[in-house]
Amino acid sequence: MRHLMLLLTCAVAAVMLGCVPSLHPLYTDNDLVFEPGLVGKWGKPNETDTWTFEKSGDKSYTLTTTDEGVPGKFEAHLARLGKHLFLDTYPVEPNFKNNFYKGHLMRVHYFWKVALKGDKLEISGLMPDWLKDMIGEKKITVRHETLPDDKGILLTASTKDLQALITKYANDPKAFGEKPDELRRVK
Repeated sequence: MRHLMLLLTCAVAAVMLGCVPSLHPLYTDNDLVFEPGLVGKWGKPNETDTWTFEKSGDKSYTLTTTDEGVPGKFEAHLARLGKHLFLDTYPVEPNFKNNFYKGHLMRVHYFWKVALKGDKLEISGLMPDWLKDMIGEKKITVRHETLPDDKGILLTASTKDLQALITKYANDPKAFGEKPDELRRVK
């Protein structure tokens, strides 16, 4: 049950921040950067949900999120693409005892445009409705699949193609939302 909550936490965070799942990461090893200022606990004022980043390697983090007190663990990487930083998160492998059930769950990458400004972390995901409209209008031809029951889009493009898409639209407020969410360092 706890592992199912991990997957639900990821899905809730993705919906709240507006982002699109991807089969492939947004980064290559050459794009990775480590920002020591990201390490720590982050949250919204007057809310209990948090995002806690811990150093996990030379250029990686372990991200633990809480959603209504339920934790979720992720591998997290910061990538510099052009002049922008992007956070790529990927859920840690759940430890289910039922391998048949576990085989039916797919771990995917989510990525966000981020800006670290002292004790403030601005974060904004790729807007699903914007992407759907751009694909529908044939303004974007990135590889993808439409999820059953029109539940969104799953990007299937290569890392190289994802990077081309993201860098092209990184400054478009419609692509990443008019105003990023703000997380503050929790003392």
